[in-house]
Amino acid sequence: MKNLTFIAFLFISCSIFAQDVNFFQGTWEEANAKAKAENKLIMVDAFTYWCGPCKMMDKTFFHNNEAVATMINTHFIAYKVECEHDFGIQFARKFRVMAYPSLLFFNADGQLLDRKMGFNADQDEFLSQLKSFVDMDQTAVCRFDAKNMHVPWPDFYINDFRDAADSTWKRNRNVDVNAWLDQQQDLFSEASWAVLARFNTNEKYSQYIVDNYATYSNLYKSEVNDKFNNILYNMVNRAAKESKPELFNDAVKAMQTQKPNDTLNLFYMQSYYYELTGDWKNYAATVNARITNPANKVQLGEINSFAWTIYEKAEDEQIVKMAIGWFTPFLATINDYAAMDTYAALLSKAKQFKEAEEWAIKAIEVGKAENTDISGTEKLLESIRASK
Repeated sequence: MKNLTFIAFLFISCSIFAQDVNFFQGTWEEANAKAKAENKLIMVDAFTYWCGPCKMMDKTFFHNNEAVATMINTHFIAYKVECEHDFGIQFARKFRVMAYPSLLFFNADGQLLDRKMGFNADQDEFLSQLKSFVDMDQTAVCRFDAKNMHVPWPDFYINDFRDAADSTWKRNRNVDVNAWLDQQQDLFSEASWAVLARFNTNEKYSQYIVDNYATYSNLYKSEVNDKFNNILYNMVNRAAKESKPELFNDAVKAMQTQKPNDTLNLFYMQSYYYELTGDWKNYAATVNARITNPANKVQLGEINSFAWTIYEKAEDEQIVKMAIGWFTPFLATINDYAAMDTYAALLSKAKQFKEAEEWAIKAIEVGKAENTDISGTEKLLESIRASK
């Protein structure tokens, strides 16, 4: 009986342990050797101690999660790198880790396949991303040697990575990176790209990245996409601030030329510009085109965000009525307090007070059930009733 009890305890203990991701505890070189020997990929969780989303991802996906643990433990050597101490600083510098958390994926030969930044609690999406790395062509790696940790970085780049153990560390904000870039013969080299990716540059080098997006993407993959988008959004900001619509048109043309299939980023860039410039007619038309295209499958939360912007900032009656129409497919089943509140507010703005009152009451009921602060909707209801 004692033996059976011990076996049962051992089985339960193993089952519980299996629900955690097994992060390898050795050195980076040993993790690479283990991946090579077992023909597995490497998944690196690059984090910092102060990073809240890092802790959320660790708790959500890496502990007491059988589906995620099974996927990772079966196909990957999982490895954690804290990026502000010791080897972690060298790792962050080599792989240009600039946001946390970042997951970096390497093939069994230790070459970088690509990365994913940030935390999204959608488990199905996370598992799908992991599977995409398992299924992908394992030779489709970034075109630099991930094993070479001794790249001749410029001193200002080396010193830009925080060493949390050094209380005197301070970022140098007076570095002239453009002068250093002017001296480089190869702007596609790993050192040159590291500087281009990490620092803000002058218009000459920003335009160089835009013009050579395809080449940089072939070399460094998704991190180039982040830099490219950042440059274009800066162009959009300047276009709005300086009243230069031609600069906005240049940004749109660059997106359409270099990333013709990225319609989502193009949409966000355009709607962002129209919001910045207060062009609510074009803002509404752009949003409407996205929402009414069935292929986009736009969800209620996204619609609510756009509609609330219309409510707060647009005065044109036709635009307000257009935003009201975005909610129509959801009205029969809607049970979302924020969306119902927005819908009631739009109806009130359109002077459809009877319907506005009905939806404000419904929103308050849902809000109370969810223990949500409903004071804003109660004030809206008072305003509606006073206007009837």
